[in-house]
Amino acid sequence: MCELYAIDSKRPVRANAGLAEFFEDSPYHPHGWGMAWREGTRFQLHKEPLTAVDSNYLAYLLDEPIHAEHLIAHIRNATRGVVSFENCHPFIGRDMTGRRWVIAHNGTILNNGLLTGYDQWIEGQTDSEQVVLFLMDLIDEATTRIGRALDFDERFVVLSRAMDTLSDFNKLNLIIDDGEFTYAHTNTKQHTLFVRQGANAAYLCTRPLADGAGWKPVPQCRLVAYRDGRIVRIGPSHGNSFDDKLYLRILAMEAAQEAN
Repeated sequence: MCELYAIDSKRPVRANAGLAEFFEDSPYHPHGWGMAWREGTRFQLHKEPLTAVDSNYLAYLLDEPIHAEHLIAHIRNATRGVVSFENCHPFIGRDMTGRRWVIAHNGTILNNGLLTGYDQWIEGQTDSEQVVLFLMDLIDEATTRIGRALDFDERFVVLSRAMDTLSDFNKLNLIIDDGEFTYAHTNTKQHTLFVRQGANAAYLCTRPLADGAGWKPVPQCRLVAYRDGRIVRIGPSHGNSFDDKLYLRILAMEAAQEAN
């Protein structure tokens, strides 16, 4: 499966050490890397269909100071789609008001009825990219219904309800950045998303990093929103937990059957 890393901070923080440690795990997630960050109005997106530790381009980026208020990084272990630039996370969505959303996903959509038809509109082959388009449609529908750009609480409600429906028999570890807030969702029975909160910054990762103590599990089966490194809202629990260990055993059995 994939791994996620994110920063939500009140002011720009240097991200190099955490990113370097995060990308060290890429030999186990060798099918591409990506990261996107914002500092004020500036926006950077970089990704590549290579194992991160083998990337000269990534090494070049990490040799220079990276300061960010909002950042999302991803290393891919493909379950759907070929190894290609188009299938690397994060993905960028743009809603009808022009707001750019950065989204990275760790999981697989097995119950994909809600995503029917979106495969015709994506650039790659991943269900994750379909999820991005689905979420943008929900935001745009709510915007049209209300008649103006959504405020934070309205965006949160739309996303929280989307997590409720999308998490039904699906692994839905998501980190979403709308430019102001960072949203996190995890629904695995095992803890697969953690957060470390500092004075003015929150760091999220699929595994606790040595870059700082105090990592705790992100609340499960509900949407959590962060701003300036603090939790600002937690949604209600939907109860759609996903057994990640069972799913990995199923994948291993399927791979063994195909090999035979």
